[in-house]
Amino acid sequence: MSKGLYIAGAGKDAGKTTLCLGLLEEFRKALPEGVAFTKPLGQKTTLVEGEQVGQDSWFVDRALHMGLSLDNSAPFAASPGSAARYIKLGEPSDLPGRIRRAYKTLGRKGRMVVVEGTGHPGVGSVFDMSNARVAKILGTPVVLVLDGGIGSTVDRYSICASMFHNLDVPVLGVVINRIVPGRMESVKVLLGKWFGERDIPVFGYIPYEDSIARPSLGLIQRALGAEPVVKVDPATSVAGHLTAFGSAEKVLLQVEKNPARSLLVDHSRPDILDALVVARISGSKGPGAVIVCGGEPDFRRTEAFRATEIPLYATGHGLETSVGKLSQKIFKVEPHEEEKIRRIVELVVTHVDAGSILSRLSGEQPGEPGKKKPGRFRRFLRKIFKG
Repeated sequence: MSKGLYIAGAGKDAGKTTLCLGLLEEFRKALPEGVAFTKPLGQKTTLVEGEQVGQDSWFVDRALHMGLSLDNSAPFAASPGSAARYIKLGEPSDLPGRIRRAYKTLGRKGRMVVVEGTGHPGVGSVFDMSNARVAKILGTPVVLVLDGGIGSTVDRYSICASMFHNLDVPVLGVVINRIVPGRMESVKVLLGKWFGERDIPVFGYIPYEDSIARPSLGLIQRALGAEPVVKVDPATSVAGHLTAFGSAEKVLLQVEKNPARSLLVDHSRPDILDALVVARISGSKGPGAVIVCGGEPDFRRTEAFRATEIPLYATGHGLETSVGKLSQKIFKVEPHEEEKIRRIVELVVTHVDAGSILSRLSGEQPGEPGKKKPGRFRRFLRKIFKG
């Protein structure tokens, strides 16, 4: 009986961490032996107390206050040059052993271990540790997270599932993530039919929620190397960004249509800064913040922004460079964004049938996925974790 579950995704930022947060919260409430988390192969690191640690493992541990050792929850995090060093020297030399030992330690005393994969199923192959191979080494069945669509979702499932099937790793089922709310019913009908005809459980359909995808001003500030000129709570979120090209009138029209977005302005356009202040005094809303690129605004305009309470930042990067940085950036939730984390957990608990996942782990055939049955957790606890 497997005491672990591998969460894999169809690609980068598919929603693996989102699903892990919700399942961990759900499982640890229900499982008396407890639950643990690990991301065996991380691609991003963050600096914690002077040491580089796996970013996602650190985030999950902090977000849910799990108190896990990062040595085990993040046994290997690739850094720049790691792939070249492995190909040239074979270092680190015992990745399978390191990952297996961390997993075994986390699973002591009957704890269930939720394992988060990295990128698409083939990521890690340069270290001979693709997602499929890691799941094989750990003996964990897989739940695949797929973006909500129709044709693209089925295509990605076919490609991703084949990698696990080639290594005889069981795929328990799928979770469909980020479905446009207006398409929810049609996606459920069509994907439910396709997967159902192939006896592949769909454990949940998670709607896209804009409030979660919105980056905080603190994240944007760090992404651009910007400094706050008129300070605001860094946890404040904005709904993407606008670029101030064209006349001041044209820019104001953009802001009026998208008042929650941040606005990137070149430092050579004081006319736009003045127009924003006048518009605010006249009662207009927005923008969510103004980021002056390539220099800082003068004292008079800074004071005008302070008086009108428009968040103002400045970065030495030029406008085109700044736009490029934000356009390529995927912003993730941070541990201090407690409201977003609560909402993520709520979305997963509401829309994913964790009981059906447990029943599949136990070898039982669940009822119709997506329909929760009261007490299902309790009925399977002893059977799954007996011994």
